[in-house]
Amino acid sequence: MAHTDPTMHEHEWRASSNWPPLTRMDIVGIAVALLGTAALVLIAAISVDQDHTNPYSAVTIARVLIATGALLINMAHVVGIFFFESVDYHGRFQRFFARLSMFGTTAAVIVSLAIGLL
Repeated sequence: MAHTDPTMHEHEWRASSNWPPLTRMDIVGIAVALLGTAALVLIAAISVDQDHTNPYSAVTIARVLIATGALLINMAHVVGIFFFESVDYHGRFQRFFARLSMFGTTAAVIVSLAIGLL
């Protein structure tokens, strides 16, 4: 069975010997995914709480769907980032997952806030 290379590159950080080494882009992608998903869930929860007359308005439903979709996508991306780093893969898909977590979550927060202005 093949084992991963225990050596680290100079631009990687390892929290412990049990975790794979992470690059700065990986760490930022994971942090944005976690904080952005938390913000989207809070925006959706506030929207549900503020709609006293019609809790099933289009804005509330859209915000809940955006938060749910971002949660599922970001969970898959964070797991993918850890899988790619655990086998020392630094190719196209690894960068795609990290960048999509950063930019996709940021775009989802902006869209979720913008639909409340409609």
